[in-house]
Amino acid sequence: MLKNKICLPAICALAVLLNACSSGIEETDFSKLTYEQRVEKISKINELKENNKIALFSSKNNSRLSVNSVYHYKNKAFSLEFLGPMGMRYAKLDVLANGTTYLDVQGRSFSGDNARNLLKEQFNLDIPVEKLPNIMFGIPEGKCSYDADGYVKSTTLAEGYTVNYKQYKAFKGGYVLPSDIEIGSTNNKVLIKINSVTALN
Repeated sequence: MLKNKICLPAICALAVLLNACSSGIEETDFSKLTYEQRVEKISKINELKENNKIALFSSKNNSRLSVNSVYHYKNKAFSLEFLGPMGMRYAKLDVLANGTTYLDVQGRSFSGDNARNLLKEQFNLDIPVEKLPNIMFGIPEGKCSYDADGYVKSTTLAEGYTVNYKQYKAFKGGYVLPSDIEIGSTNNKVLIKINSVTALN
């Protein structure tokens, strides 16, 4: 009986250790890292999958569109899926690592080599979609300003878009990622709220 009591905690500890190793994400205290060290750690992430809410505001025609979305980054390729009530899919954008882009809009298929133009023309959504992986990781290009904790607060991309980070949150492994993002252009403003992270490794 005593033998079982000794072995059980050891087995539990081993299971926790194996689980941590298999996840591919080691615990990191981002508050102790410099921005460059954070970028290096984040750049090693192979997969990120998030459930989001996207709201689009257009000053050009004074309209607003709000949809659920699933963002999935894996091995330098990514997809963005737009969902309606009861999980109905409005559209799905797939951008391969080489830039080749596929767009499905309610059963109609399109393809091209410019993700931004394809999404704008066929889905009326103007965002710097090809820059999305770095934006969603909180390590965007451009001239950045930082908050008191060293995270990017805002940046202006070469195409004239502005990206503002309203909030960050710690996720699996201690990784601190954006949870509230605003992307603006001359005629549009896109708000992305991250509701949950379902894959991070």
